[in-house]
Amino acid sequence: MGNLQISRRRVLLVTLGVLLLLDLCRSLYARVGYEQPFENWQPDPAVYAELTWPPGADLPPDTPIGKRVFAQRCAVCHGPDGRGNGPAAPSLIPRPRDFTKGQFKYKSTLADQPPSDADLIKTVSIGLRASAMPFWQDILSVDEIRDVVAHVKSLSSAFGGLSPTPLTVPPRVPPDAASIGRGTELFKTQGCVACHGPAGRGGIRLVDAKGYPVLSRDLTAPWTFRGGSEPEQIWLRITTGLAPSPMPSFADKTSPSERWDLVNYVLSLSRTPPWEPGGTFGGPGQLADPVKRGEYLVHAEMCGLCHTQATRGGIYRDEYFLAGGQRVDVWPHGVLVSRNLTSDPETGLGRWTPEQIVEAMRNGRTPDRYLNVFDMPWHFLHGLRDEDATAMAEYLKTLTPVRNAIPPPLRYGLLETVVGKLTRPLPAALPETITFLDGNFGQSSGIPIQRHLPQQLLIVAQWVLLGIGGVAFILAAPPGRRWPRRLTGWLLLILGMAGIGAVAFLLRVLYEMPATAVIPPDVIAKPVLATIHEPDSAAFRNPEHRAMVMRGQYLFTVASCAMCHQGNGEGARKTSWSPAGTRWSRNISSHPTNGIGAWSDAAIARAIRSGVSATGGRALHWQGMIWDHASNWDEEDIRSLVAYLRTLPPVDRAVPAPRPPSPDDCEKATIWVGENDLPGCR
Repeated sequence: MGNLQISRRRVLLVTLGVLLLLDLCRSLYARVGYEQPFENWQPDPAVYAELTWPPGADLPPDTPIGKRVFAQRCAVCHGPDGRGNGPAAPSLIPRPRDFTKGQFKYKSTLADQPPSDADLIKTVSIGLRASAMPFWQDILSVDEIRDVVAHVKSLSSAFGGLSPTPLTVPPRVPPDAASIGRGTELFKTQGCVACHGPAGRGGIRLVDAKGYPVLSRDLTAPWTFRGGSEPEQIWLRITTGLAPSPMPSFADKTSPSERWDLVNYVLSLSRTPPWEPGGTFGGPGQLADPVKRGEYLVHAEMCGLCHTQATRGGIYRDEYFLAGGQRVDVWPHGVLVSRNLTSDPETGLGRWTPEQIVEAMRNGRTPDRYLNVFDMPWHFLHGLRDEDATAMAEYLKTLTPVRNAIPPPLRYGLLETVVGKLTRPLPAALPETITFLDGNFGQSSGIPIQRHLPQQLLIVAQWVLLGIGGVAFILAAPPGRRWPRRLTGWLLLILGMAGIGAVAFLLRVLYEMPATAVIPPDVIAKPVLATIHEPDSAAFRNPEHRAMVMRGQYLFTVASCAMCHQGNGEGARKTSWSPAGTRWSRNISSHPTNGIGAWSDAAIARAIRSGVSATGGRALHWQGMIWDHASNWDEEDIRSLVAYLRTLPPVDRAVPAPRPPSPDDCEKATIWVGENDLPGCR
């Protein structure tokens, strides 16, 4: 009997030992299997240029004021040489102005003349309404604004001639029915309908002189007119045109009075904004066309942050927009590569139905696997309304196909994963950090290399070993003692097998958690969504204000703002990355000193869409505060977000000041899920 026990014990020990060795190999391979990207894209600096961070930190002390201000405040969008080639430019619609061309939209001079100094000073001072171009008059001095305007002029030969002459705007034609009627006819005969649509709602996708996308203006929303909605400003836009956009000058085609008729007609189209009595939402987020609505939501959301590969300095590869390929490390959950969301049938979503895309976005369930919430934050997108989720799916189906084969996730071994998750809060098993790597870990050409195959073989080997070990365990006993001979023995065997099955099931659940079919999506998402601050109904001033706040809460949720700023807005989520330094998400509660309670609405909107903090005008890195994507939110939605943020109760939490790049920062962009006030990669 002793020899039999020793024999079976040896089988058991050898089987377990080899299983653990194979499991260790799985963990090791998860760390090295996707060590290097297939390609590291680097753009032509004339198209997109890298910058040191913070901007201007590399300038010599004797740099002229205008050039210094430009480097610190303007280059992140307009580029170091003013060619519209800043590192944040790829996500902006429209793209930043190329100053070397000498073409400016908002001016008071003839179409063939550059703007006056007063025009440029005005633009820098008050910004361009409802756009990523911020106002600087509260941050820069009068002298600094004058000097940076002089630097902008030095970038183009267009300013080398005689001083431009401002136009004299003639008196306005009275906006009576006759004038509006004439304007209505001119709107049709002059071709305005082709770009702005018969109802003036715009939103038609066009291209500018450099081939970049622009959307025609919604003429029913004068609060979005970049140069202002005053009648005189609209008359100037019609007269001078908006080069380099497709909007031409009508000075040679119409008389001054006819242009006033057009102005009167355009202003007659104005609808009541949602923040005024009787106003309702009517921006691109409410479009009936699902593809256009989805395009708006996808570009304004943070989808591009993970699903578009980037350079070491954080520049997105725009021709690979949403083609995936970014590596994400989430211990103990695994190593993942963001999915290709383009319509490519082989490597993207081309063969997915819109319903399958919606299921993946909101519930983390795809045709081939369950998505981890730390790779894809579907627990926030779980709150997407049906019409918005469907619109986003419909738009993704129209994206130009980009071939980029994405490898499946690599998982750590069973033992490491289970033990690791048991040391973290369940059921989410929150990781301590999430890291992102630059480069393309997908494969854009050639026959896909199966880099995940070694791990798959290790898993198969474990299953084969379990089978062989089981058979060997049985055969280790003499023929007469291999199976129970009494009912009690069979019952014990059945109970033992059931126990092993239960343990295996539990290990499987822990291994997959929270991306598992056992836990319904609602169980995972609802506790997270419940952390989002619910506005107090007593704070609503009127029905319009209530609608704005509730829209803002919805956007705050589905745009995943709480992922960094937390549901109550207290922020303090740490990120360390050597190109950008160490920074903590801002406290955006209404606290007057530690939050943004003392900021104006305009300053909050500027931070969201332009990356300029009201605290000294500090530049916010677009890979931290994703203002480059958020700049695409419509004015109605930006104001709704601000209205909601105003309802966040004050949280007296001081967030550490950001630290410039230092030697101890993480090489990989690393986000801490929990609290960490220490600078650097520690």
